Amino acid sequence: LVQLCTKVSKRLEKTARYFKNLGTLAFWSQLVCTTVSAGILSFSAVATGNATSPFTFYATGLGIVAAFVSVFRSFGYIRLSKTLRRTATEPAKAPPRAAVVKNLRNSIVLSVVGMGAAVLGMQATVGALVAKALTTSSVPYYQGISAGQSPVLALDVFLVQASANTILSHFLGLSSSLELLRSVTISPADAGPVPRPA
Repeated sequence: LVQLCTKVSKRLEKTARYFKNLGTLAFWSQLVCTTVSAGILSFSAVATGNATSPFTFYATGLGIVAAFVSVFRSFGYIRLSKTLRRTATEPAKAPPRAAVVKNLRNSIVLSVVGMGAAVLGMQATVGALVAKALTTSSVPYYQGISAGQSPVLALDVFLVQASANTILSHFLGLSSSLELLRSVTISPADAGPVPRPA
C-alpha cells in the first residue's frame, strides 16, 4: 500500500510539472499572438470602414475572442498544476481525472471553433484582396502594374496577418491541450496507477 501511494504521489508531481510547463508556454505564446491580432483588427476598424467586409471582421473577431478565452483556460492549467502539487501527498484530495479530461476536451473544442472562424475570416480577406487586385487596376493583371498603382490596401494585408496570428494562437493552445490530454489519459500500465477519487 505504501509503495502504491508513493507511485501515485510521483505521478501527481510529474503531471503537475507537465501542466505547469505546457500551461505557461501556451499562456504566454497565445497571449502575445492574440494581443497582436486584436490590435491589428482594432486598428483596421478605426482607420477605415472599407478595409474589410462585415463577415471578415466578425469572423476574425470571433476567432480572437475565442483565443482570449483559450488564453485564460491555459492560465487555468497553471493553477491546476499548483493544486496537483499540493495534493501529491494526499492523492484522495486530487481533482478527479474525469473533470480534468472534460476541461481539456472543452479547451480542444474551443480551439477548433476559434481556428475555424479565423480560417473563414482569412479566406474572406484573401478573396477580397484577389478581387481588388483584379478589378481596381485600369491595367489588365497580366500586363503588370505600373508605378503609383496600388489596388491592394495595406490594411487588408494587415487583416491577413491578424487572422494568421489568431490561427497560430489556437494551434498552440490546441497542441498543448492535446498533449496534456494524452498525458492524463495514458494507460496505467504504461505510467503507473492514477487516483480516481469520487
